[in-house]
Amino acid sequence: MSWTWWMTVLVILAVLVLIGCIPVGVDAAYGEGGVLLSAKIGFFRLQILPAKPKKPKKPKKAKKSKQQKPAASPAPSAAPDAPTAEAAPQKKLALPGGLNGILRLVNLALSTLGDLRRKLRVEELTLHVTFAGDDPADAALHYGQAWAAVGALMPALDRLFVIKKRDICPILDYNREQMSVDAHLILTITIGRALALGLKAGLGFLKLLNDSKKAVRTHEPSSL
Repeated sequence: MSWTWWMTVLVILAVLVLIGCIPVGVDAAYGEGGVLLSAKIGFFRLQILPAKPKKPKKPKKAKKSKQQKPAASPAPSAAPDAPTAEAAPQKKLALPGGLNGILRLVNLALSTLGDLRRKLRVEELTLHVTFAGDDPADAALHYGQAWAAVGALMPALDRLFVIKKRDICPILDYNREQMSVDAHLILTITIGRALALGLKAGLGFLKLLNDSKKAVRTHEPSSL
């Protein structure tokens, strides 16, 4: 009996670990075809943009019109209702604690964003900007400025995110008439990391509310 119980617990833990390792995220792309956006859950993909066209509904059959009945005489109007008592003023929801509470909330939000940044993974980052136009000198100038921006941007991206595959490359094409942009971004995070991040943020927010309410109670005047 005990061996069966332990095996059941181990199987449940193994399933939970496997579920926690499943990656979820978004896959976004932009190009000549427009914006493409889909959500990823493991090996499954759910298309968000462009939205799939809905199937046209079948027209409903018109019902046979029944013989119209004579309209009933209007009922006598009821006496006007007595004036109701004024509604009690609704309490406004606000974060107690004043400026200190707001600062703690901002600190919690920044901490959560920092944790999210470290747990997010950039599976692919592709950006191809093709410079073109009627003026070759102007296109070459923008092409050089783009490479300078890439050189300054890449070290910052490497410090902020874990990028598995990247391809950021300005392109100069004198044969094209207009500038074009092709971009592709895939962001993922495992279910386990997302749940841990949400639990940590939720507990921090509850602690902030609890501390703020305690501070308000201590400053309330005692009733005689």
